[in-house]
Amino acid sequence: MQKIINKMNNPKNKVAYGFLLWSFISIGYLLFVANWGFVVGLAGNGIDANGAADAGFLSYFKIVKNATFDLTNNAANWAITLGRGIGSVAVALLLAKFAHKYSTIIAISLTLIGIPAQFMPAAPYGYVLFLILITFMAIGGTMLVILTQPVVSAFFGKKQKSIVSQFGIWFYPLGTIISILPFVFAGKSSVVRENWQLIFTILAALNVIPLIIIIIFGSHFDRTTTENQPKQEGFKILGKYLKSKATYAWVLLYGAWLCAVVFPTSVSFNVFHDLASIKRNTFDHEIRIWSVCFLAAVFIAPITIGLWSKTNFKRRWFIGLILFIGIMLYALSAVTFIYGVAKKNVFVSALFYIFGFLSGLCLWGIQGVMLNMPHEYKDSDPKTIGWMFSLIWGMGYIFFTIILIGISIIPIAGAKLGGNNYIYSTITFIVLIVVSLSAILGAFLLKEPSTQTNEQAKMQTK
Repeated sequence: MQKIINKMNNPKNKVAYGFLLWSFISIGYLLFVANWGFVVGLAGNGIDANGAADAGFLSYFKIVKNATFDLTNNAANWAITLGRGIGSVAVALLLAKFAHKYSTIIAISLTLIGIPAQFMPAAPYGYVLFLILITFMAIGGTMLVILTQPVVSAFFGKKQKSIVSQFGIWFYPLGTIISILPFVFAGKSSVVRENWQLIFTILAALNVIPLIIIIIFGSHFDRTTTENQPKQEGFKILGKYLKSKATYAWVLLYGAWLCAVVFPTSVSFNVFHDLASIKRNTFDHEIRIWSVCFLAAVFIAPITIGLWSKTNFKRRWFIGLILFIGIMLYALSAVTFIYGVAKKNVFVSALFYIFGFLSGLCLWGIQGVMLNMPHEYKDSDPKTIGWMFSLIWGMGYIFFTIILIGISIIPIAGAKLGGNNYIYSTITFIVLIVVSLSAILGAFLLKEPSTQTNEQAKMQTK
């Protein structure tokens, strides 16, 4: 085993070693995302007024479908999302004090807390404990996506960084697809929900594999002998980022982009039905297929939109343009649902899926360009990249959580004011579009990275 480790640490195998670390950290993140995705699908409707239990973890924890049910039902998603924000910021603090290896071990260990979470006592107080434990799981899971970035910075060259950044965007959509497909193929969704404990346990337990890999092969590549006071230096750099206006431009870009890519596969189920003024759940199967199309588009993103990172062209305007197109295509998906799917018009229904795929291609595809952009600044290095991404993602997720809670409260507050589903969903849809479009403002507030221009390249060849 020691011979293998020494071989991997050989400078000649630098890229292969980096790819090993990057792959298994990313797999850990994928498992967390799948776990998070199932939280929505496996909840169920709790226990109704007649005492009938609907399959899922809410009925297991004896959650009754009463006036406070909507708040209780959303609590799990809020807890995980808030945990993601905390986890992202926590990476900065860990990297300032510990090496990358130990920070990653801590992160993966936190995801394993997801194993006992679903075995809490079958009572409302057990649900509270469940929420606390999955929040810690979310903290660890989100830390992993940040911890891939120092690896990218340390082990890959400029061209390799752009390639890895393009393929790195696969893991979130793939994890979400894993959480959707069982419901697409199952005859009844209740069949899937009946196995909620088994699903959560398997996904959490599989994180043992990346944990073992990091324990064996992880290294302190982000610590050098010239770092006399890494802890003090680390917090000094963190302070610099917190004072920088660019940090908040990145937060706006990433936070609003998160809204643009995450909400379509969650809020669309109710929103699309309500905008079409039809009974909810009528076309859930079609919306699930649309969601898979939206997410699956990411697999061709590296050979389409992602290729922009390999050029010397400007980044900001391209990011803004692609974001705008993707958001408009999502809006068109809503229109084609109303006038196609809801009215059973075959031609317009086909456009519903096409627009979903193209919207996903734009919104997920541009993430690779966004992820690679910080690596293109002249002052980037493995240490600062980790801290920068932790703040961007952490504060971005806090931004996302605020919007999530706001959108979730709209129908709850509206019901007390005497509104109807059409009004709630219209407001929700408008908020989603406006917030998503604010990502474009974030992109234009950033400085262009120090990519080589075409004129400079020509001068060097003379």
